[in-house]
Amino acid sequence: MTTPILVLAGASGFIGSRLIEASLSAGYDVRRLVRSNDAEPISGVEDFQWDPADGRIDVSVFDGAYGVICLNGAGLFSRPWTDSYKEVLWNSRIDSVRTIVDALKARTDRPEVLISGSAVGYYGADNGDQILTEDSPNGGGFLGELCSAWEAEANRAADVGIRTVNVRTGLVMGADGGMLGILQHPYRIGLGAQLGDGSNWMPTIARDDYVRALLYLLLHDDISGPVNMTSPDPVQNKEWHQDLADHFNRPAFIRAPEFAMRLALQDFADEAVLASQRVHPQKLLDHGFAFLAPTVPDIFNHEIPQA
Repeated sequence: MTTPILVLAGASGFIGSRLIEASLSAGYDVRRLVRSNDAEPISGVEDFQWDPADGRIDVSVFDGAYGVICLNGAGLFSRPWTDSYKEVLWNSRIDSVRTIVDALKARTDRPEVLISGSAVGYYGADNGDQILTEDSPNGGGFLGELCSAWEAEANRAADVGIRTVNVRTGLVMGADGGMLGILQHPYRIGLGAQLGDGSNWMPTIARDDYVRALLYLLLHDDISGPVNMTSPDPVQNKEWHQDLADHFNRPAFIRAPEFAMRLALQDFADEAVLASQRVHPQKLLDHGFAFLAPTVPDIFNHEIPQA
């Protein structure tokens, strides 16, 4: 029996590094798409060159591959959303998926599955208390339009018979990166802040559950289309804020006023920081995926265990 080959794009940072570890542990031969010969080598991982901005890729990366996971995209929380950075956010996602799908469509031997990034921003910035499943409509706004275009690029792979999954990612929680990696530090000293009135819903997921779900989707050939990558117990910011303060045994009395965040962050405030999305992982639950950390306190205990 041959070892299945998995191609990873965007496998860097605090999600990608954990995905590589988990993929190797699961028995995959891992190939990584990198932009530079200077990329730090990883034991057991074979590197292949690409430049998605120019549409260039070493197509031999797909020889004999079982699956492809593409999570490319500039960080939503990395910089203010100026017009120029919005263009970076857009192109870094669309160019990457387009380059991969164009290469796959040109082949006669193709992988069985493509898992492509998307985000809960698909549903728009504010849906009140409405529970959002994979069947909920696109909500517009910059992120809604970006996610729709992102998924459309990936879905071209389905046209040539590749099972295609669009992972609508929520707030991935890990101690050494992302939102939790940043915010844990003020919370540790009692300076964590509730966002406005705290009513916005936060669709979170533990990093380990996120990575486990990606590998789960690879093997379940009855799952395709959009998949919400969030825990089954979303909470409002006021509860998330209190839970994290409690996790560190610190007070939770500080509030960040909405008007100040909008003044400082503009579109980024409404579409990301203050976004309210009560997202439910219907497909994962329907197909039997078991979360290690289904609740927010579980996520904090799992990702930031206390002595």
